Amino acid sequence: MSSGLSQSEIDKYLKLDMAQNRPELSFKDKRTFLNKIDSLPRGPRWQCEIFEATGDECDEEGKERVEVFELWKRDPVECIRELLSNPSFACHMKYAPERRYEDEWMKKPILSEMWSGTWWESVQNLLPPGATVVPVILASDKTQLSNFSGDKSAWPVYLTIGNIEKAVRRSPSYHATVLLGYLPVSKMECFSKSKRSSATYQLFHDCMRSLLAPLIKAGKDGVEMVCADGFLRKVYPILAAYIADHPEQCLVACCRQNHCPRCLVKPERRGQPVESPLRNPAETASMIRETLRSGGQKPRGFEEAGLQAIDPFWKNLPYCNIFACMTPDLLHQLHKGMFKDHTVKWATACVDGKEDEVDRRFRTMPTHPDLRHFHKGISLVSQWTGNEYKHMEKVFLGVVAGSADADVVKAVRAVLDFISYAHFETHTNDSLSGLNDAWTRFHSYKQVFVRLGVRKDFNGIPKLHSMTHYLESIRLLGTADGYNSEGPERLHIDFAKVGYRASNRKQYIHQMTVWLDRQDAVRRFEAYLRWLKHGRVSQFLRTGEEEDGNHDEDNGENIRADQPALGADASEGIYTIARKPTFPNTSVRTIVAEFCAPDFAQCLEDFTTPQSLSFLRSINSYTTFAVYKQFKKALPRMSQVSKKLTSDSIRAFPARLGATASTLPRRLCAQAAQFSTVLAFNGAYGGTRPDDGTNAGLYNPIDGLTVAQVRVIFRLPETVSYLSKHPLAYVEWFTPFQPYDDITGMFSVAPSQRNRRRRASIIPITAIVRSCHLIPVWGRAANIHWTSENVLERCTRFYVNTYLRHTDFVLFRFLVDRWRKTRNTSSIL
Repeated sequence: MSSGLSQSEIDKYLKLDMAQNRPELSFKDKRTFLNKIDSLPRGPRWQCEIFEATGDECDEEGKERVEVFELWKRDPVECIRELLSNPSFACHMKYAPERRYEDEWMKKPILSEMWSGTWWESVQNLLPPGATVVPVILASDKTQLSNFSGDKSAWPVYLTIGNIEKAVRRSPSYHATVLLGYLPVSKMECFSKSKRSSATYQLFHDCMRSLLAPLIKAGKDGVEMVCADGFLRKVYPILAAYIADHPEQCLVACCRQNHCPRCLVKPERRGQPVESPLRNPAETASMIRETLRSGGQKPRGFEEAGLQAIDPFWKNLPYCNIFACMTPDLLHQLHKGMFKDHTVKWATACVDGKEDEVDRRFRTMPTHPDLRHFHKGISLVSQWTGNEYKHMEKVFLGVVAGSADADVVKAVRAVLDFISYAHFETHTNDSLSGLNDAWTRFHSYKQVFVRLGVRKDFNGIPKLHSMTHYLESIRLLGTADGYNSEGPERLHIDFAKVGYRASNRKQYIHQMTVWLDRQDAVRRFEAYLRWLKHGRVSQFLRTGEEEDGNHDEDNGENIRADQPALGADASEGIYTIARKPTFPNTSVRTIVAEFCAPDFAQCLEDFTTPQSLSFLRSINSYTTFAVYKQFKKALPRMSQVSKKLTSDSIRAFPARLGATASTLPRRLCAQAAQFSTVLAFNGAYGGTRPDDGTNAGLYNPIDGLTVAQVRVIFRLPETVSYLSKHPLAYVEWFTPFQPYDDITGMFSVAPSQRNRRRRASIIPITAIVRSCHLIPVWGRAANIHWTSENVLERCTRFYVNTYLRHTDFVLFRFLVDRWRKTRNTSSIL
């Protein structure tokens, strides 16, 4: 059932002799197989409610046209009961607000999950003693089902609860977000064009009112439910957050799209750094009600608020402020909106050479395993994905630096800083201050685009104004990553697109609900069988593989270093390297020629001790070493980024262009050279300071670290293995970090030389902390002879990329800025 086979293919399989002769099967064909699945336990049942709309258009007989719509829905209270009682969430669930603080005086709160925000505590105080708040999180988004032809669409509504940790809610394999219903999608052809949009809006609100009707009584009186920890609680499901893009937020808020769905800012002031009062749900509902009763006569304040005469679904929901429910949307507001649609366009127009220069710099950018290389530039790409926006952000500041006005670079930096801070999974006063500072800096420098003729003003940009509300929303509901619209976008695959492909495209919504019901039944039965087999519920109702994607392709082994490179967690001293070297018998001659390690023998002599003179004397051009393609390090855990341990690949292998499968393993055919740049300790190990955000700004987080390029990863022969039990790396050093650049906010380095040769040495791989990415300092125009393969050798100065990963931003921006502020404060005192 979960294999993706069609019903006809299932029937063909069950009628094969090998299937018919299996006596243990209780079904012999498709019909009996589906009947067996339909008899299994499943979740809340689907219901279909019919809506009729009588339009103002007439048919051929002169009668008013009537259109019928189907709302497919499930009971939200029963869906909440399923989530709340799921034993797999027992260790990932909270039933009361919790506040954590950085300091013992409880002045500096730590914000992360929904229960750390102020909303939960304020609602809790309105309920009877002993009540349990269940914050309901809704998400809706219309999606296209047909790929190449047709206009088949679905409008799913998803539900989850804020009691569950956000990391679990985001993971599709945990099934912590459920499908609540399908809203009808129609062109409303029974209405004239002038009334069609308002009729569509009203249909949406009527359907949502019906969908959420059970929450009204449950939110007022409470419902007793058995929770995942086995306790019986009286819970009050309250709508707390609504995840949607800007058009749908305006639809929910009953306002026009040229207004803010959260506040009363005037449309012509949305591009200015002003804070306006939030919309009031009671006043808004009263104005709409008065307009509808008077037949369209609008009361005072109706037009100024940009309202539409739509009867809202949320007016009777208890304790619900629908406007405060509008959460930040990282994907549409920041990545796609503020960055790609606006900042990239404006900054490109300010660069000398415009799109051609920007494309050349993207093509010439050095590669990195965590960075997509735009080998054709970006100007010719017609369709972008969310991941591509993020990869552009990683290098865009370095692309425009040097070829655009300094204020343009500062404005771009402010946008990228805001996006990076908005992605933090844990916020403190310091990080919220950084978020607010980035927002302030952009408004300080944005006038450069007016001065250079790129824009006339900044009014009418809803995504720019939405940044105003991030700080307030994070304090209210927790960090923005818990409400990213990327989650619903991903769920469309499981709950809409796959189900549509399993249908016959006729009455497909009904068929999709049946298919989803059967998938749910199979998943529950599989979970029950796992529970019987293993006697535990830790993975109850969870399917699929862990979605971190960090699997070692070399079937390597985990080795713990004697000392962790950085951070207090001992697991961060682990590295992974293949059991068998990729190049097992590589001669010194090959290492020097192909790996570009000219001083390999000299550095090996410097590394070894006097007791190994006999080994040194035996080294010649034909001495062989076991050489590895790569190894992986565990990046330090940072609360701002993720609780998971993240793997970082460090690679060093030469180009293999034109090789064939007869001479090399297939995975190495036609590969470009990769020699990773890294942060490493240059000299004695001194890394006792964690860079995980816990040093409170007392130490320089990059002190003792130097940038290097790894040329060879190898092991010493068995005869001298006592010199290092860990593999070694031949590295070429760069200069120490140059002073912090006030325009780009990045450190710069240059290749380090000694006697006109690159300064190199051999170090244990345990001295390598992490990989890093270098961006060339281009000047006014990029050198036309530079390519992504040779730029690290030909360029003479580089920026250390602050935006490669969120961990790099925390290290090079957040922690460094905090240390600089602490140092400046100490010097004043």
